[in-house]
Amino acid sequence: MCDSMNSNSHKNSKKLGQCFLKDKNFVKKAINRANLNNDDIVLEIGLGEGVLTKELAKVAKKVYVIELDKRLEIFANEVIKEYPNVSIIWEDALKVDLDSLDFNKIVANLPYQISSPITFKFLERKKGFDLAILMYQYEFAKRMAGKEDTKEYGRLSVAVQYSADVKMICKVPPTAFSPKPKVDSAIVSLVKKNPEYDVLDEKMFKNLLKALFQHRNKTVGKALVNSAHEIKLSRESVKQFVEEYSEAFDFKERVFKLPGFKIGELANLLTKFNS
Repeated sequence: MCDSMNSNSHKNSKKLGQCFLKDKNFVKKAINRANLNNDDIVLEIGLGEGVLTKELAKVAKKVYVIELDKRLEIFANEVIKEYPNVSIIWEDALKVDLDSLDFNKIVANLPYQISSPITFKFLERKKGFDLAILMYQYEFAKRMAGKEDTKEYGRLSVAVQYSADVKMICKVPPTAFSPKPKVDSAIVSLVKKNPEYDVLDEKMFKNLLKALFQHRNKTVGKALVNSAHEIKLSRESVKQFVEEYSEAFDFKERVFKLPGFKIGELANLLTKFNS
């Protein structure tokens, strides 16, 4: 995952969210869970000192590494010299066109500050992917894997689980890193899947998630009225919608108890009402 840092040759950049993993047991765990073979083409975000990259390159057919910090060029050159199947892309991972890269697996320690946007960038990639093994902040990972009627369940849980199966592999303590982060981390696996329920308008679905989970402890009806602007409707229109569809949907249910497919149903009712 995060690369091992055994020297002071490169000062970690807080701005870039850099932390290198010194415990190789977690690198091995990530590699094992990625289930790599010599047909796999892997994407890694963040080079570090190249420890994970080398382990990936030993098994995979090809490894693409997206790295923003040019100060790591010394390690990049060392990796490429030893493993010609590695390509380094010196760019901001959020700006790279992932469809221009031909990979089927992702193994990465993600800078915490881009966890959400980079995850959705992976999930929205037109070509998809088979499997991603990723390191996140532990609290973020718990929210990704959250189930309805738990405190972790929210907008992130529903949005990620709509297009991927999420599994927490293990917790990673701060002592595994250098320097030690102030939070626990976790290794998570994401397996891309076709959505289990149909959504007529994905934009409406995303807006509805935002609207509902701003008021996760309220009833669905109240949450909709209070966040009407998020779904591009007036409060009066939302009240009319709730009245019109009161037999088709239980608006008295609390938001945090609604499973994803029910939110999908609600999004479709709103789409029909709005058309």
